[in-house]
Amino acid sequence: MNKSLLNQALKFKDNSPTFSQIEKLYKEVLIYQTQNDVFFMKAKHRTKSEILDWEVFFEFISERILDNVVVNSFKDIEKIMQAKTRKENIAATGDSKNSIVRVFDNVVIYQEGDTNPTLYKDIANVKPKEQILAVENGETFLNIHPLMFPFGFKEYVYLGGFSNTLTKEFLKDKDVVFFLDYDIEAIRIYDSFECKSKSFFKHPDIEKHFENNGNQNLYLKQRATLPVKHTELQWLLDLINKYSVVVEQEIID
Repeated sequence: MNKSLLNQALKFKDNSPTFSQIEKLYKEVLIYQTQNDVFFMKAKHRTKSEILDWEVFFEFISERILDNVVVNSFKDIEKIMQAKTRKENIAATGDSKNSIVRVFDNVVIYQEGDTNPTLYKDIANVKPKEQILAVENGETFLNIHPLMFPFGFKEYVYLGGFSNTLTKEFLKDKDVVFFLDYDIEAIRIYDSFECKSKSFFKHPDIEKHFENNGNQNLYLKQRATLPVKHTELQWLLDLINKYSVVVEQEIID
C-alpha cells in the first residue's frame, strides 16, 4: 500500500486539487489510462484537476495502488489508511481473498513441474527455462501440473487476479501464457500485463464449457464492461456474446 498516493487520491474527496498536489498520483494515472485505453482524469500544470469517471477512478485505485483490493468510495480508502494491522485491513475491506493476496505482495509464487511451489522475494533467483503458465485462481494452481502438463507446460506462476507488483515485474521479460477465467474481468487482467510475449490459453473444449457450464450471474455482473472488440481475444468476446455466460477457471479439468 502506497500511503502517499492514497493521500493524494483523497484530495479529490471534497475539492479539485491542483496538479502539484497530485503529481505523483497522476503519473500512475497516465500509465493506467494508456494500458487500459481509458480516460478518467484531467490534470495540467497550474490548473485544477478533474475526475471524469468516478467508477474508473476507484477501479484504478483498487487495481494499481492497492493491488486489487477493491474500494468503491473515499470511505473505503480512509478505512484502509486507518487500519494498523493486516487483520484490521481485512475487516476494513471486507475482502479476505484479496487480503490473502496482499500478504504475498512482495513475493513471486513459482512452481516447476510437480514440485511444491516456492516463494521468491528476489526475482533474480527465479530462472525459468521455458514458457511460463500464469494461473489466476488458487484452487486451480494447487493442482496445476497434472492439469496442464498434457498441454506442454512445466513452469507455473500464481497470479491471484491482477497480481502483485513483483510478479508483474518478473513477467515483463518472459514468454507467458495466461490461464485465466474465461470472463470479462480476465480480459482486463490480461491487458494489464506487459511481457516479452504473451497469449491467452484457449482450452480445446472451451466452447463445450460455455454451452454446459457457463455462469450467467457472473456474466450479468460484468457485462457493463464488456469490450466491443479485442485484437487478441475476439474469440473470447464472441463466445461470451454467443452464450451470454462466462466460464470460471475452476471447472476446467
